Amino acid sequence: MINQVYRFFITNKHTMKKSFVRISFLAVATAVLFACNKSNDGANISKPLTVVGQAISSDTLPLKDASGNAIPLKGTMLSGKTYHIMSNVSVNAGDTLYLQPGVTVLVHGNGKQGSSPMFLVNGVIISDGTKEKPNTFTVYETASTPKSNNTYLSDVANDPAYKGYWSGFQGTPTCNLMAFRWTHIEYTGGPYGANSTLFSAEPGDPTPTIYMNVNPSSPYGKLIVEDSWLFGSLDDCIGKCQHVYVSLMRNTLSKLGGTGGEGINLKNDVYGDMAYNFCYGIATNGLKTAGIDGSSTIVNIYNNTLVNCGFRQKKATRNGSINTETNAGGYVFNNIIVNCKQGLRISYLSEKGRPSDTLNTLYGNNLTYIGSTVKDATGNSPLMLYIEPKQFTKKQAYDVNGYVNGPDSSNGTNLGSNVIDTTKYSPVFKSYDVMANAKGTSYLYSVIPTGADFHLGAGSPALNTGVYKGGSGTNAIPGKSKAILLNKYGFPMTLLSNTNGLDAAIITPPNKDMGAFPSDGTGNQHTY
Repeated sequence: MINQVYRFFITNKHTMKKSFVRISFLAVATAVLFACNKSNDGANISKPLTVVGQAISSDTLPLKDASGNAIPLKGTMLSGKTYHIMSNVSVNAGDTLYLQPGVTVLVHGNGKQGSSPMFLVNGVIISDGTKEKPNTFTVYETASTPKSNNTYLSDVANDPAYKGYWSGFQGTPTCNLMAFRWTHIEYTGGPYGANSTLFSAEPGDPTPTIYMNVNPSSPYGKLIVEDSWLFGSLDDCIGKCQHVYVSLMRNTLSKLGGTGGEGINLKNDVYGDMAYNFCYGIATNGLKTAGIDGSSTIVNIYNNTLVNCGFRQKKATRNGSINTETNAGGYVFNNIIVNCKQGLRISYLSEKGRPSDTLNTLYGNNLTYIGSTVKDATGNSPLMLYIEPKQFTKKQAYDVNGYVNGPDSSNGTNLGSNVIDTTKYSPVFKSYDVMANAKGTSYLYSVIPTGADFHLGAGSPALNTGVYKGGSGTNAIPGKSKAILLNKYGFPMTLLSNTNGLDAAIITPPNKDMGAFPSDGTGNQHTY
């Protein structure tokens, strides 16, 4: 039987305003049964695909007008089709580009200025892939633009993953929604061109994979990236987003940032949740949040798993897993960090950042494992740290790591020490040896091993030690009565719709287990 709610997107031709209309099961079922009775052909009835505006039938884009100018995109890319992007494409303000499940988009780019196409989004883009039919944005492979493979373990100079063949999705101040569900996005980071000033960048600067910076006098934009695969970028992947609500859930991020760059870098006036993401081999931090002086960012960071992050970034004070700085806060719980340059950092000071919003920060129940006792290049410090001293971060009561809190200095930072023991604190992944994968140069590898399974095995200290709604004791979500912003926005947040609309987020709440792959199967759904 059909038990879905069907979604249709209707455009009012006079006002150009969009609205969603939901038709109930009863009405749809009645129509279906009537049709079946009339035809009596016994045909199977399947869910109709959503169509927004007109179908895009041409497979080579953008189309050109009589003067040779690119015609902006709007309407629906169709399931099962492959589209070729030959140069920059744009979506006008008030228009929507929608991708049905099962669309492949091949971008013809080469990583050079002027020939690394971007999606310039002034309006809305929605890639509505599904688990059964994911969507893909990738480079059109040629002899001169080859793709990466598993032999490029840590060869940044030659790995095609870091060539920045095309320029991703760049939202202008009028872009109010980007949504990517079950979508592969690969080989981004191409250089900005003549339109760089729209993004406060210089020509030649690498583009982030996804960028939104909504006009602060407008309602907040919405950035939804869920159940997707983000692979291969020259610099930041989701980069420097501002004035947006976010749901960044259950994604896999790997081979992001050549010699610098974050997996996710939320820059200012951002509110929402980052959870159940798996980050592997990111140049700097897998997950980073920041505000600016006088303006906050409050993002909950929970139930993520990060492995082998932070080592391609050689600049000091950049951390290497999860980082908050400059007026950023939120709930930070239930994360697993393995063989990264450093564990969670609630920043006091970094090269670019100022202090985190410690009043509106709560953190704990995080696990950090270190599998190497090797010293860094200076010979004075361990290559990997549970916690960086002289920042605000302390070991909390239900953390699992080898940091020993020291005295607090007058500025509130902690002067603790890292007591490294490679035999302790392993999360006991089902099929990934954390100690073996820290030996030699293995911690530098950015290729997720085929068949690796990051679910928790029997005896894992990450089982049943996460905080969750209704939990008690170890599992209780702590409170902070004076934290106005934490109490205002909640854990998780409810800023984005959790219904069946095209702009809906599917937010998975915190789990009783730590990490992105909890034992009840509700977290990250990807396999490797």
